[in-house]
Amino acid sequence: MEDPVIDDFDLDLIAALQTAPRASFDVLARVLDSSARTVARRYARLVDAGTMRVICETEWSLLAEGLPATVWIGTEPGRAPEVARALAARADTPFVSLASGAADIFCMLHGPTRADTTRALTTELPALPGVRTLRTEWMLRRLTSTSAWRLPRLTSAQITALAGQNTGVPAVHPRHTPLSGLERDTAAALRNDARMPFSTLARTLGITESRARRTVAALLESGLLRPRVEVDPRDLGYAVEAVLSIGCRPGAVQRLAASLAGHPTTRFLALTAAASLFTHVGLFRDEEHLADFLTGGFEGSDDITSLECSLQLEVLKRYWTPRP
Repeated sequence: MEDPVIDDFDLDLIAALQTAPRASFDVLARVLDSSARTVARRYARLVDAGTMRVICETEWSLLAEGLPATVWIGTEPGRAPEVARALAARADTPFVSLASGAADIFCMLHGPTRADTTRALTTELPALPGVRTLRTEWMLRRLTSTSAWRLPRLTSAQITALAGQNTGVPAVHPRHTPLSGLERDTAAALRNDARMPFSTLARTLGITESRARRTVAALLESGLLRPRVEVDPRDLGYAVEAVLSIGCRPGAVQRLAASLAGHPTTRFLALTAAASLFTHVGLFRDEEHLADFLTGGFEGSDDITSLECSLQLEVLKRYWTPRP
């Protein structure tokens, strides 16, 4: 099926879903000054074409033991696509892309256990045919997630109207106690369809609809689950996706972290155990937009002491799901 042409109404719908991923079609229709039937039809069109999905991010501590790592991989000439496909096929890689800059491939790795991650980094990845070099950086703390990025299209009145619609904003201190069996099953059911109706979820799990509603509400409020729209940034008018390794003076870490987390280009930000303290994934309309960011001018940019930029040429896998 060919990808549908995304028009202004589709972009407004995507922006509304980014703000309130589980809002009903009736609520979305009122905010977008349309009908619920039109909203439902447009939503189904985007989902059926594979252009957009509404998924659930899960707190790192619930996905696997230990912390994820970013891995920069240099390959033998001409073998980067082959190596990237092999990485995308692994169950422990949430993200894989062909890159230009620091290395030929950028990926994130998060094994089920610390031992699995260590084995992958020290034995399995170096043994992949075509791999020449690896550089690993551990992500100590996620400062902002992809679920927090917004397409800047809605008015303040529209954003206010969507407030409280099960947005799944990360909690300041997410719960770290183990999930119950029901919570784990609920998280698994919502992972690839965060808009699953409570009635469908209840039938899937063999529980009452009221219990399904309470379980989902608790997981969202705890910050363990974060519904988000998954869509190719290029379809939204952002032709350039870049990964930046950013260093700063020790005394400026908190100030720069707050500035970067709130910057409109930031799609993902993590504190890393490396010379560059931050891994920043940003979206830019074009190369000129990226150049404006790299030359500073935003709050905290004077604190930056080092900056390394890699362009993402082709994304093969996003949030654990290989792309066509």
